[in-house]
Amino acid sequence: MNKQPTSWAVAGLRAAPALLALAVLAGCATTPPNPLGLPASLQGRAELLKLDDPAYEQAVPWNALKAPGAGGVLGVAVVRLKEDVLVYRLWNGPGSAPAGGTTNRLGGWWSADMPSGPVAQYRRDYEVCSTWNQLTWRASCTLRRGSVVAVGPGQSVSAQTCGDAAGQESYPANRVLWQVYVDKPWTRPAELACPPETQDVEVDPNDVSQPKAATAALK
Repeated sequence: MNKQPTSWAVAGLRAAPALLALAVLAGCATTPPNPLGLPASLQGRAELLKLDDPAYEQAVPWNALKAPGAGGVLGVAVVRLKEDVLVYRLWNGPGSAPAGGTTNRLGGWWSADMPSGPVAQYRRDYEVCSTWNQLTWRASCTLRRGSVVAVGPGQSVSAQTCGDAAGQESYPANRVLWQVYVDKPWTRPAELACPPETQDVEVDPNDVSQPKAATAALK
């Protein structure tokens, strides 16, 4: 059985049937960037599901929704894709798996927007602690039409959550860039279709939209 939402998450999930109370959970007023409240990368490509939709819980939105400082998203909507959508994830790269373990290539967090800019900026944009992810390689996978996933703007991350005893690494919430949460993606190959790992790209730390080798060749 899926983990049930905490009491504060339940209150948020019941607040609005279509788009789940972004302003309430963020603790301040916010204006949706468009009529549906979805980012441009998903406009016309996804439909919002209501709480009573039989498919709603497939997205496990309570696992994505977090309190301030805990990462995840600050407000959550559940959507069903109307067409295939290319999604991206930065990860540690081949050979990064611990002994007897697996890599972090197929994690829960993705973006429908092509990653860009320096690694440091990407960390701030998507609230990614250095202890969680090295952000050195880029995977591009396809979320198939009909997939049901959770989406929302990134929640803040505290130094404590990052495991930084010095208190230096923390990230504010980002209400502009939305994230896509795919619960247990390794169990959903029919929905999240990924090419072989050999097709992933090692990124330039100065611009993660570019391959590292190609950028070096231009210098």
